[in-house]
Amino acid sequence: MLSRLLPTSFAAIGLAVAAEPSSFATASADKPSFATASDGRPNVIVFMVDDLGWNHISAEQPTLGTAPAVYQTPSLEKLAAGGVSFTHAYAQPNCAPTRAAMLTGQYPARIHNDVYVVGSLNRYGRGGISKQDAKFLGAEQTEDVAAEAVTLAEALKKNGYTTAHIGKYHVGGHSGPETLPQKQGFDINLGGHQQGHQPTCFATKQKDGWGFKGVGLGHFDRWAAPYDAAYLKKRGLPESLAGTPKHISDALGDALGETVGTLAAGGKPFYLQFHTYAVHGPVRARPDLREAAAKRASDNRQAEYLGFIAGVDENVGRLLDLLEDPDGDGDPADSIAGNTVVLFTSDNGGTHASNAPLKGVKGMFTEGGTRVPLIAYWKGRLPAGRTSDRMVHAVDYYPTLLELAGGGWTPPVADHPLDGESFAKEMLEPGTDADRGPVFFLFPGYLDRRAQPGAWVVDEIGGKRFKACYDYETDAWSLFCLTDDPGEAKDLGATEPEMVKSLAGRLDGWLREDHPTWQPKYPIRKSDGESAGPPPLP
Repeated sequence: MLSRLLPTSFAAIGLAVAAEPSSFATASADKPSFATASDGRPNVIVFMVDDLGWNHISAEQPTLGTAPAVYQTPSLEKLAAGGVSFTHAYAQPNCAPTRAAMLTGQYPARIHNDVYVVGSLNRYGRGGISKQDAKFLGAEQTEDVAAEAVTLAEALKKNGYTTAHIGKYHVGGHSGPETLPQKQGFDINLGGHQQGHQPTCFATKQKDGWGFKGVGLGHFDRWAAPYDAAYLKKRGLPESLAGTPKHISDALGDALGETVGTLAAGGKPFYLQFHTYAVHGPVRARPDLREAAAKRASDNRQAEYLGFIAGVDENVGRLLDLLEDPDGDGDPADSIAGNTVVLFTSDNGGTHASNAPLKGVKGMFTEGGTRVPLIAYWKGRLPAGRTSDRMVHAVDYYPTLLELAGGGWTPPVADHPLDGESFAKEMLEPGTDADRGPVFFLFPGYLDRRAQPGAWVVDEIGGKRFKACYDYETDAWSLFCLTDDPGEAKDLGATEPEMVKSLAGRLDGWLREDHPTWQPKYPIRKSDGESAGPPPLP
């Protein structure tokens, strides 16, 4: 698979290498090609938000126009208008497994990515099935990407990249320091450790000055001072904020500015993960953003959420400005916008508001829990304002970014095979590479009311996209046509048995892969203490 997904030459995906630092070739007048830095490799920034719902932004392209009018994200509208939006991008339904999948390019069934959920697979109750009534025990799992894994950062470093992480990491440090970002291929780490969310959104006065108590090992405290006149003027923020506590989203944006400036001046292509704490709870917005949102919100709770999202959108705008002027001196001569790819997404479905027309929320394996926004932006180099309905999964980022890096060094298939498929060509020419294989999910445990043991496959049959689902508790299959029924309201399992069999066979083939790194977990039967194994074929 790896040799098919990662061509050894730029020509395989229409990638043009610039002869001089300032020259960017195109394949033809009407067919854009990837712009490249002078050595043929673009910078890459992955901007990932925590818990942002698929259509909790106002950009029409990635949300198929389904976003309620209360969401206003003008910077994301600009990003989508200048790039390619993927309307059917999937993550895992929980934050840690998504981050692990992106870092490893592997599903949780691999031995080096044994992360299925945050915490434990035995999270019974809280509106879900009780431990007493459950037929199974959840499997054991880890909470970190294994130290032995070849992370995306490590692979890109071997291809000559400088690497950096800012913000939430969550899949390192539980099992020891060897799984922290700085041990997993990141040259710069600001905030990344085992922390899953920010305990506070505003800085407070500490013994040694202002700081964000308990956030990011104190890495953001040097940006924690209250807003002053100079800061507000530089960013064009209201004077009413003067002297008030700094918001964590602004501190992350300040860290972003410093880091992009450092990386851009480093003389090498770079990879940057900018993973925000927003919009994970506690949901607290900067006062001016909350007040602006209150004019269109139904209540205070919604105003806080809309304002929190607005802070994320401000950082998107700050990033776009940084690409044009990395050192912030007002002179765009150092612009890196033409050779920097930005990928904007979320780590799972939304949890603070409805995801309609999609069903469910974060933690569920319905579309509302797994579908996320995805916008690819590369100024002047991707077809502007285009959309693609090609499926993308979190495991696809790894091979995609290696392809953008030139398809050079790749991890050995025997030790670290990649489960994802590159969507680099689809970024370049939306609609030409829409034949991604099935997307799979396996969950061998319980997550309160949101999930119980099951397996899922999403694939296309006869020009339509279907999802087949197996529930271990009920020993039953279900089927939904996502093309006609994105809300998963009508179970077609009884009327389309042959389609269920076909999809179940594809799921079974995936689960029975023969590879030393392939060790999927299954729920444990209480009746005999044995593994339940793969779902029985219908």
